[in-house]
Amino acid sequence: MTEKISILICQTNPTVGDIDNNKKTIKKIIDDYQSDLIIFSELMLTGYPPEDLILKPAFMEKCEDAISELKLYLKGKTSTVILGTPYREDGKLFNAALVLRDGEIIEKHFKLALPNYGVFDEKRIFSHGEKFTEIKLKNFKIGLMVCEDIWIDQHMTDLSKNKLDLVVSINASPFDVNKISERESKAVDFSSNVGAPLVYVNQVGGQDEIVFDGNSFIASSGKIVAQLPHCISSIKEVTYDRSSGFDTGVDLEVKQHDKQDIIYSNLILGLRDYISKNKFPGVVLGISGGVDSAFSACVAVDALGPENVIGIGMPSKFTSKESNEDAEELANNLGFKLENVSIESVVSSYDQTLSPIFNGKEKDITEENIQSRTRGAILMAYSNKFGHMVLTNGNKSEVSVGYSTLYGDMCGGFSVVKDIYKSDLYKLAEWRNNNIPSISVIDKKNVMPLNIINKEPTAELKENQKDSDSLPPYEVLDKILYHLVEKEKSIKEITHMGFDFDLVKKVEHLLYSSEYKRRQAAPGVKISERNFGYDRRYPITNSFRDMDN
Repeated sequence: MTEKISILICQTNPTVGDIDNNKKTIKKIIDDYQSDLIIFSELMLTGYPPEDLILKPAFMEKCEDAISELKLYLKGKTSTVILGTPYREDGKLFNAALVLRDGEIIEKHFKLALPNYGVFDEKRIFSHGEKFTEIKLKNFKIGLMVCEDIWIDQHMTDLSKNKLDLVVSINASPFDVNKISERESKAVDFSSNVGAPLVYVNQVGGQDEIVFDGNSFIASSGKIVAQLPHCISSIKEVTYDRSSGFDTGVDLEVKQHDKQDIIYSNLILGLRDYISKNKFPGVVLGISGGVDSAFSACVAVDALGPENVIGIGMPSKFTSKESNEDAEELANNLGFKLENVSIESVVSSYDQTLSPIFNGKEKDITEENIQSRTRGAILMAYSNKFGHMVLTNGNKSEVSVGYSTLYGDMCGGFSVVKDIYKSDLYKLAEWRNNNIPSISVIDKKNVMPLNIINKEPTAELKENQKDSDSLPPYEVLDKILYHLVEKEKSIKEITHMGFDFDLVKKVEHLLYSSEYKRRQAAPGVKISERNFGYDRRYPITNSFRDMDN
C-alpha cells in the first residue's frame, strides 16, 4: 500500500481576465514538477474576482476552451491537478474545483457556500453546489473544499463522518489586518474536527482595491505545521506520509508574523500589481512635505523603485520653507526625481478671473480649494503627457469626514493610504524608518525625515493653518470613526465609551454627508476590516442620522 504522496502547493498571482497567460502559468508548473497532486488556487484560470466578466458569453467560451486545452495537456502525465475555474453545467454557472488527470475531468467540486458580504458578491453570479466531493489518489481519500466551504460549521460535522486522509481547500482569501489569524484558527479547528490534515492554498496578488496575501499553509495535529510566505508567488512541494505526517523542509518553517511588515507589504503588493497589471510606466504624486504624501512616496519607491516614481512639489505663498526642505530631503533619501512647479501665477489668474462674480464675498474655503484643484490639474497634465498614473494622498480619516477636495487632492487613479487612519499611518511611517519591508525593491532604512513625522499636520492652504483647526485630534477622531465605520456602532454606544456626544454626532454627520465624494474617489489598497469600496456600500442620497440616541 502506498503510504506517501507528493503535494505541490501553488501560491500564484493570476491576472483577472488574462486567461491565456494564466493558462501558460499552469502549464509551466505542470511541466516543471512531477508531483502526485498539484493544487492551484480558487478561480486560478480567470483570476479572482472576475465579477461580471463571467456573465459575458465570449469570456466563458474562452475559459472553456482553456479547460479543454489543459485536459489534453495532461494526457499521459502522472500528476493529478486541482484547478480553480468557473464552470458551466446544466445551464448553471459554478465556482468550481476541477480535478484533472490524464486528459479527463475525473471529479468536480462546486463551491457549496457562496459568500455574499464585504468584498464578496458571489450569489449574484454563481449557483451553489449540492454535495461534498472526494477524490482517490493512490490509496489516499481526499476531501475537496473551495474557500468559504471550510467556514461553515456544519461542513466540519458532516465531513468528520467520512474518515478522510486529507482535505484540500483552494482559496482566494483577501487580506485584512485580522485575516491571517482568523484563517489559521479556523483551519486548525476544521482540521481537528474533521480528523484530517488541511492543505490551504491561497491566491497572492493585487486586484483593484483587494490584495490577496498568500500565506498558504498546512494545518495538522492541532497547529499550523507549514506556511508559505506572504505577498509573493511561491511554489512548494511537500511529502505527506500517512503514518509520520508532512515532510516540509526549512523552506516552509512556520514563523511569527510581523503585523506591521505584513500590512506594509500588502500596500506594496497592491500598488505594484495595480501599476503593472494596468501597464502604467510608473506613478506621479504631489509632494507637500506632509506625512501623507511622504508615506505614499515611500510605498511607491518600495513597490516600483525610485526610477518609476516622480514627485512634484507645488508650493504656494502659504507653503513653508520647512515643508519645501522636508520634501527635498525625502526625495534625496528615497532617490526619486522631484520637480517643482509653483502654483502662484495660476491661483492669481483664478482670483482675477472670478473676482467679478465673487465681488463682495469674503475669501473662504473656495479659495483654498482652488489651490488644491490647481495642483490636481498639474498632476493630471503630467500624467497625460508622460503616462504615469497619479497617486492620491488622502488617508482614511480625511476621506471619512470629507477633509479633502473633490477634483483637487482627491484627483488621481489610485491611493496607497485610503484605508489607513492618520494615527495608524504615523505608526507605519515610524516602523518603515526602522525596518525594510520583506518585499521592498530597495534596501534602506530611515527614508522619511523625522520632521515630517513629528510636525503638526497642516494643509497649508491659508496662513498658519492646522488640521486641528477643523478636526479633533486624530487619535480621538480615528477611534470614533473606527466604531462608526468598522463596527457600525450607534452614537449612544460610542458616547457610553467616554466620547463627547456632540463630537460623535458631528463626526457621524460628516461621515454620511461625504459619501458623494467617496463614490468619486480613486480605489485604494484595502487593509482594514471594512474599507470604503466593496465593503461599505451606503447610498449617496441618505437622510438617516442617528439623532434619537
